[in-house]
Amino acid sequence: MKDLETLRMLADPLRLSILSAFRSGELAPALTVKELADRLGEGQTKLYRHVKLLEDADLIFVTGTRLVSGILEKRYRPTYRTLQIDSDAFNQSQEPDGFRGATMASLNSVRDQLHSDLQADRVPLTAVQGEADLSILLSSVRVSMTPERYGRVRSAIAAALAEEAHSDDDPTAMPVVMQVLMYPTFED
Repeated sequence: MKDLETLRMLADPLRLSILSAFRSGELAPALTVKELADRLGEGQTKLYRHVKLLEDADLIFVTGTRLVSGILEKRYRPTYRTLQIDSDAFNQSQEPDGFRGATMASLNSVRDQLHSDLQADRVPLTAVQGEADLSILLSSVRVSMTPERYGRVRSAIAAALAEEAHSDDDPTAMPVVMQVLMYPTFED
């Protein structure tokens, strides 16, 4: 994402939730607004405006239509498999409120989805001996780095995410959420 207007548009947590409701990969189904509403536990009518805004911003697209009881039903897919905010978007304005709003909405959306998945027992919390470790990985560390080291680590993480940002089209593949947050602070 490179423009500030798209960033501001994504500051809405419901729009981020809509994007998160899609599964990536070729085998993942395109979704109707009704199916999105069911996944999100929201009213269908509430989603139409948000879906239209996401479509207008080229973040989702129509994959097909059909007539159902005289109403045109559209099926949607996300345009991108990953959402990454380009640092150039921050430099387009002296006012960083759009970035702050989108960042907090994104983090809140991930937090809310994790909470929902934990409540529904969809997240393995412990490894099963003798099997691949599918348990949740949650890590937080605060270290001091030179600007050069920060740049190297940031680039390595971005490269690793780009390498893993494709979906396996194997029917046994499972949805995996990857969220990375890394930032320097300039403390007094």
